[in-house]
Amino acid sequence: MPYRLNPHFRRFQPHYGFRLGMGYLLGMGNVSIDSLAQAIAQMEGYNSPGTLAQRNNNPGNLRSGQGQTGSSGGFAVFATPEDGWAALNNQISLNASRGLTLNEFFAGKPGVYGGYAPSADSNDPAGYAAFVAGRVGADPNVPISSLLAGDTGSGSGSQVDPASGIPVDTSVPDTGGSGGGPGLSGTAWAGIAVAAVGLWMWAAG
Repeated sequence: MPYRLNPHFRRFQPHYGFRLGMGYLLGMGNVSIDSLAQAIAQMEGYNSPGTLAQRNNNPGNLRSGQGQTGSSGGFAVFATPEDGWAALNNQISLNASRGLTLNEFFAGKPGVYGGYAPSADSNDPAGYAAFVAGRVGADPNVPISSLLAGDTGSGSGSQVDPASGIPVDTSVPDTGGSGGGPGLSGTAWAGIAVAAVGLWMWAAG
């Protein structure tokens, strides 16, 4: 069952701190448009065979999107999984250009964006944002544009599995510089610190 955060409980959640810290420690702090798209697709059930998202080639369950060929069940239909991923990436890029945080991405921001999963449609935008943030190791209150660090969403590091329609990462990981041993990056140390604080608060509570 997807992770849900009670929207009425705004204090820092120790277990969320642990999840966030481990995300950074495992290298997920390097957020990309592709990683955000895959987290959204998981939340929308795209990775489960036979779902509406899969049948529509629409990993983000977009109501409408660039390149759609029709609609079904109130959601856009795309000719191929690649077209659906491209539309989702485009939506993420657009919302990043609006200066939105992940919380604002899903809940909306008055005068700027109505929300990807607003509470007015019986959604849990805070829970959605927490799930995606936990998957990629990001702070849901930081502007997405700051998290992306120059990613243009070209998708050059992944290709779609023709059987499942799910992106397969084919990029070569960064193995570090030539200055000796691997060591730990600043991101990894930050992850250790956040995870440790989260565990301590969890145990103390």
